[in-house]
Amino acid sequence: MTRAPGELRLVADLAAKALAAAGGPAPGDGVAVAVSGGADSLALLHALRVLAGPRKWRLAVLTVDHGLRPGSAADAAFVADHAKALALPARVLTLTSADLEAHRAAGPEAAARAARYAALWPAADALDCHWLATGHTLDDQAETVLLQLLRGAGPDGLAGMPVRSGRLLRPLLDVRRAQTRAGCAAAGLAWREDPTNATDAPLRNRVRQQVLPLLEDLRPGATTTLARAASLAADERAWLDPLVAATLAAIAEGGEARLDADALATLPVALGRRVVREAARRAGVAVPDAAACDRALGLTAAANGAETHWRGGVAVRDGRWVRVVVPAD
Repeated sequence: MTRAPGELRLVADLAAKALAAAGGPAPGDGVAVAVSGGADSLALLHALRVLAGPRKWRLAVLTVDHGLRPGSAADAAFVADHAKALALPARVLTLTSADLEAHRAAGPEAAARAARYAALWPAADALDCHWLATGHTLDDQAETVLLQLLRGAGPDGLAGMPVRSGRLLRPLLDVRRAQTRAGCAAAGLAWREDPTNATDAPLRNRVRQQVLPLLEDLRPGATTTLARAASLAADERAWLDPLVAATLAAIAEGGEARLDADALATLPVALGRRVVREAARRAGVAVPDAAACDRALGLTAAANGAETHWRGGVAVRDGRWVRVVVPAD
């Protein structure tokens, strides 16, 4: 491979630092790269190619055709052709209406995201790739923080997206969107533009097109500052995680989703919320938001049989316990 231009090497260097700090791929690991055809994901693919040689990573390309707009099949074909030109294995994953319908309760955007990952993970495994990498950037992180603020999220929500979530990697969270475009342009890489990103229907698009530019005008550097705030919140969460785990172990019995009501009632409310969220997470229950956590904590003073619901989860007072369970169909 010819030496990458400086703009792309900068993207690669930032990705390398992020992955090293997060404990990313080991030498010889397989990494499936989710590529939409946009500048962010193309820059990610080529940045990982810069890094892969010395690290002996095995790269593969995955692209998803959601079938939700004209031109999506052409975008997927563009990605597949690009991967072929790079001599990388590739899979085009075509979603059906049934795939999206399975997640309809989450809303249109969340349903598309859930269906996308439901297709990506098996494909990554089939290609013998332990890791899946996506092209989320620092700008995406700032947008996420603003969206979480608007929904009244707590500190965990304000922590935004981590570089590593299990086997999922987001190596570009310290890279600006302008840098991915500069990297692609310098490398002579054409990219595809998703026309839906130019509409103002999804709230995220409005934040991207209207709110962040206004904040940058009022306070230059606002995007980077918002992403920095997410990093600080993530550090706080990492520091608290061992305390939450120890507290959960101390008050749970007969399974981590059955919490001693008296012990739960004595916890500081901030810790109690985190314990309820972690109990739900470990039990495979949808994680409740702050308001639902407060209602669950309120069950410590409720009568036997009292319960509270949130999308994908239920907390119920059961004798001396508060149980967190999956709702009955």
